[in-house]
Amino acid sequence: MKTTFILTSAFVVGLANGATLAHRYSFDTDTTDSVGGNTGVLEGGATVSSGKLSLTGLGASTAANRMTFTNPVDIGGNFGTTGVTIESWYTDGGTGTWGKLFQFGNNAAGQELAFTFTRGNGQQTGVDRDGAKLFGEQISQNAQHHLAITVSPDGNLNTWIDGNQKLTDVDTNDLSSINTTFEAIGATSWGDPGMNGSVDEFRIWSGELSATEVATNFASGPNNTIPEPSGLLLTIAGGLLILRRRRA
Repeated sequence: MKTTFILTSAFVVGLANGATLAHRYSFDTDTTDSVGGNTGVLEGGATVSSGKLSLTGLGASTAANRMTFTNPVDIGGNFGTTGVTIESWYTDGGTGTWGKLFQFGNNAAGQELAFTFTRGNGQQTGVDRDGAKLFGEQISQNAQHHLAITVSPDGNLNTWIDGNQKLTDVDTNDLSSINTTFEAIGATSWGDPGMNGSVDEFRIWSGELSATEVATNFASGPNNTIPEPSGLLLTIAGGLLILRRRRA
């Protein structure tokens, strides 16, 4: 009986501390959020085609081709105490300098979370989070890449491209500082060109994926099935019930 209790506790703690999927955009035929119900809104010439969000570099700044959201995602308010993971499979088809995959927040350092394909200072790829955090290289264009960015409640930042870690334990300010001034895929509130490329999958997780989980997701690809939290709970509960009965 004592052994059963210890196993039950381990399962509960592990589930509570793990990341859970909050929003998922697969762009199979439209901009449905299959997990959070926060449907994307196509603006500025953005379309969904062949199972991807298609962006052709139209416009600039907040008027660029983009997908916004029906309701605020509110990274700071909704994930400020849990941490967040932004995960995506994307292709940069030649976005202009300073163009971004996404932006949450505004263009003031410390109040933003964004991913810039090519920055003007040294032609480097980087994450905008409490200022520019650069990779030291430009990630290749015209090829699909897997991106994962994690930020803890106190601002610890980690980033992977195709399973390779590019930023490790970078100190930024508290995640709760990110506001809802501007939220979009493909456009920014800076005067940057719109994204030219496509997005196969875009996910927002409550909590931080581990390096192992990032590697697993990268290997699985954008179309992998992710169990819903309720289904996972039922599976674990069922397994524990069987274990209890066997020990009885």
